[in-house]
Amino acid sequence: MTWTRRVFLRETIAGWLALVLAPVGYALARRWTPRNSESGLEAVTLGSVEDFRVSSSRLVSFGSERVIVARSADGTFHAVSGVCTHMGCSIRFEQSADKPEFACNCHDSRFDLDGINLSGPAPSPLMRFDVEASGKELRLLKSACPAGT
Repeated sequence: MTWTRRVFLRETIAGWLALVLAPVGYALARRWTPRNSESGLEAVTLGSVEDFRVSSSRLVSFGSERVIVARSADGTFHAVSGVCTHMGCSIRFEQSADKPEFACNCHDSRFDLDGINLSGPAPSPLMRFDVEASGKELRLLKSACPAGT
């Protein structure tokens, strides 16, 4: 193939489009493809209640999903998906003086302790998980309904 200005421009534009559209297509496909946790997995043991300090959080796996489990200042446990519904970034737990909340590390979407959107670009709530303390053992359970319902 002889390289002319027209061929160079065509190849350059095609390469640029591939570099821009491929990640956009991936993000859109990931956003609209439903994520299911592994079939049959109903609960995961997290360890002892004393393993979780007050006003702290831990990222755990529930099958193929990442879940952030937090213990607020009053000692209650909360668990939501560790992946933001906006662009798939990780979620962090923030315990401030007035109110604890979850926040996206990339675009700072804010969620309450049940995963409901408070602010930011996230289009939908985080998936909520139930935390059960039986004796001194802490278990993470699949929630019967998503956050906000």
